[in-house]
Amino acid sequence: MENIKNILFQYLTPRQKSQLLGTLKAYHKKFSNLSNAEIKDKFLEDEKYYLDIENPHFEFLGDYFDDENFLKDLKRYLDFLSYQDEQLKKAEPYLQKQKELAKIARKKAQDYKMSKLKPTKKQLLYYDKITTWHNTEKKDTTNASRLDLRNWIMEIIEKNE
Repeated sequence: MENIKNILFQYLTPRQKSQLLGTLKAYHKKFSNLSNAEIKDKFLEDEKYYLDIENPHFEFLGDYFDDENFLKDLKRYLDFLSYQDEQLKKAEPYLQKQKELAKIARKKAQDYKMSKLKPTKKQLLYYDKITTWHNTEKKDTTNASRLDLRNWIMEIIEKNE
């Protein structure tokens, strides 16, 4: 099904074919609430209109509006785009799960990196200010990591909210 682009519109040059397929894809996306037959009719109507006012998007299409092969290829490509949309909707839950897992993995990697780094001066100063502001006891920060300080700061803030 993926090689349908190579099968359709064999009578067009590669550049013409690319322009046509891109426009059809945009039509399909823009008018997603319409059926494929309605999208095909709308596309043909628009292109005939532009051809009549002598400002066509695709000059080469004037010869193909009544051609059976062209209309079949047009229908097949729009059906293919609908099929792609259905497959994407079916895969949506899996893609969301993958995104969530990737987010968790990035968070773990960031935490691991922070656990190996020494805290910044800014972080230490903020920790000192927040402990004095909330009247909590300070922990020893000599061997602490950035992750430790971040967690301690979050504990203090969450406890006092």
